[in-house]
Order: sequence, then C-alpha cells, then structure tokens
Amino acid sequence: MNEITKPKHYTQGKVECLDAIDVMLEENSRIDFYHTQIVKYIWRLRDKGCPLKDAKKAEFYLCRLIEKLS
Repeated sequence: MNEITKPKHYTQGKVECLDAIDVMLEENSRIDFYHTQIVKYIWRLRDKGCPLKDAKKAEFYLCRLIEKLS
C-alpha cells in the first residue's frame, strides 16, 4: 500500500478514514480540513526526519483541495 495516499493505519477497516471524514463534513468544512492538513505537513516538514514524505503528504492534500475547488 502507498504510505502517502493510503497508509496502513488509515485503511484497517472496510471504510478508509479519509473517506469517512469526507462524508461527515460539508463542502466548506472539507476544504478547511484539507487546508489545515497542508499547513500541518508543511509546518513540521523538517521535524519528523523525512521531509520528502511530509512534502508528499502536503501535496496529496493540495491535490484533493484543488479537485474540490474545481
């Protein structure tokens, strides 16, 4: 499994965590959630030992944000 877009700890059950969050949130809240995730991963980019991995996670959420805004 892809550790950026489908980490094992998010896909343990029948429903992926991110899919459940998408269903629970209204459109504006979903956009805010993606924005928050982008900021979080960029903010701590150099603090967790793998800046490229966190940059890719931020990119993943940025792509989702762009998709929602399109």
